[in-house]
Amino acid sequence: MVDWNKTFKAEYDYARSWLKSDQRFARHWQPLVRDLQRLMSDDGFDAGRASVLSDLRKKSTQGEGSLLGHKKVTPDRGLLEAVGAWSDDGAGLPDDTQKMRAAALKLLSHTYLLNRSGSRKVWIVSMPNDFVAWPSDDINARSPTQIALRILLRSSEEVFSQEQKKYLAVSTQQAMAWCQKAGIVLASAAKAASGKAGGKGVDAINLVKRWFADPATSVVDLQAYIDRLSIGLKAIIAMLNRGHFVLTDWIPLRTASTQDEINFLMSEAFTFPSRGEGMDTVYIERSFFTHDAGGVVHGQKNWTRVLVHELTHLVCGTEDVNIGRARYAHYGIGPHAGFPGSAAIRNADSWAFFLADCAGALTDGERNHALKII
Repeated sequence: MVDWNKTFKAEYDYARSWLKSDQRFARHWQPLVRDLQRLMSDDGFDAGRASVLSDLRKKSTQGEGSLLGHKKVTPDRGLLEAVGAWSDDGAGLPDDTQKMRAAALKLLSHTYLLNRSGSRKVWIVSMPNDFVAWPSDDINARSPTQIALRILLRSSEEVFSQEQKKYLAVSTQQAMAWCQKAGIVLASAAKAASGKAGGKGVDAINLVKRWFADPATSVVDLQAYIDRLSIGLKAIIAMLNRGHFVLTDWIPLRTASTQDEINFLMSEAFTFPSRGEGMDTVYIERSFFTHDAGGVVHGQKNWTRVLVHELTHLVCGTEDVNIGRARYAHYGIGPHAGFPGSAAIRNADSWAFFLADCAGALTDGERNHALKII
């Protein structure tokens, strides 16, 4: 049974706590550990110190220095030497504190600054597939011997491939662009709603109506929707610009056993709404990169749509409104009496497709498919 309190933020804070005392690490590791301490702030990773993660991955394959330089070692040996727990015969049993310090280093060994464009910085944590829980829990549960610990520490086949990391990097860039373009549309719509209509204003108002106004929506309602969308998009842009946004998978779900857990595992992505986790994190799951034949958009466009959908949950408190069925675009999110504007403005996929439309990312066929009335 998955413990839903086992968030990435909880693992981040726990790992950070085990790095606080650099004196508990081997002498030649202490300067790097101090740099890792500085990397991990109260609010999240510091992009200005991202290079220390590359230093960590390099250091884990270097033994202690000698006159001839550094001996090449495997990552499990490097990390165990860092915490004073390596023995050549594998007979020594690391104590619990050594295991937790090694778990913290292992977590950071698979953490990357995904992209850095202007002030936007996105992190990805791509733990190896051999892990079935966050490193602190998994290493504690499945490392009764040094040999067992070595196996986990040298695991390297990560959950996200290099190609998938690139796709996610593009998605975050496009998500920001969609938000910015939608902000321009909403600024024009706000002017038109206040009586300062121009050609662009009328087009902008009609675009908002397309996704959020049913026949009974009043002028006052429409203005409220414009305001809510504007505030939400500004909040998303500000969040992305803070530089602490993290993408990962929910590792404990890898052993999902109940139907509810399996549903989350096989979803595209999820997050805790309204920043309920305490860190800006979106969990990328098994169906994210699959091709859903029944979906409205596909490939890179869909990956950006999913990310935007989750960002509206995370930052704006949107829902997956269930009227008839959960209102995803493949089911139909055209606003009407059976799915009124008051529901659409709360619906994450309505936001995501509105943003895509503002950015000119939808074909006529895709738009019509999403706006079907059911």
